[in-house]
Amino acid sequence: MTSLLPLLMIGALSAGADAQAPAPTTQPAPQTAPAPKPAAPRPRPAPAPTGTGTLTVNIADGGGLPVQGVEVHASGPLDREGTSLAGGLVRFLNLRGGDYRLRFVHPKFVLLERDVTMRPGASQAIDVTLSPAPDAPEPVMAPAPSAAPTPVNAPAGEPRTVAVVDFVEKNFISGRDGFKEDPLGCTASAKTTLVQVRDPLKERALPDADEVIYVVAGEGTLRLGNRDVALSATTLSVIPRGTVRGITRKGRNPLIFVSVLSGPPCTR
Repeated sequence: MTSLLPLLMIGALSAGADAQAPAPTTQPAPQTAPAPKPAAPRPRPAPAPTGTGTLTVNIADGGGLPVQGVEVHASGPLDREGTSLAGGLVRFLNLRGGDYRLRFVHPKFVLLERDVTMRPGASQAIDVTLSPAPDAPEPVMAPAPSAAPTPVNAPAGEPRTVAVVDFVEKNFISGRDGFKEDPLGCTASAKTTLVQVRDPLKERALPDADEVIYVVAGEGTLRLGNRDVALSATTLSVIPRGTVRGITRKGRNPLIFVSVLSGPPCTR
């Protein structure tokens, strides 16, 4: 009986210790951070405009009258030169975008320089007013030249028939040439020519001749007065005398047309 007492006391002490020990705690599972959303793609910048444009310059004096014969020099990404026509108009075709300096030269007016910025692929028009040079008389508009009468003794010319397509195949413009002209017929009052164009034809106005253009092949643009006309095969255009006209090819192939100038006698 005496030997069991110590064992009972040890067992009681052990049970009390177990009752006082804290129960083990469970750690919460770590929370996973949400995946970041992918950044929205940046919009691509719009491509910069490209291409060439046309600059039209209207030149007048202080009284608003157009000035003919002004030499205009354009320097910039492309250098160009031109002379104003009877209506005070000069036009530069196929200009690249960029800054240009225009220089206006005329013996009766003060030298003028002006800066112009061409937008790529756009056409622009500007007005320029010139001041009279010191001691220079005010410019007077010259009367429009009258058509020269046809001389009575002008040769009648020789009749001729041409198969235009066959003629073009035998006389096709070379890849090195920008312009080719072949006579087709000549009479007392008309000149017929086959024209093949790669480079732009400078604007001009014929004071004493009417012109008819018939397109054989290719595509292009006809500057007729103050408007542009599309040219393609079988297009016919009538250009009265004194009307400004310029021609520009479009595409890779040359623009081929027949030109008939009527009015003055044909001279070869």
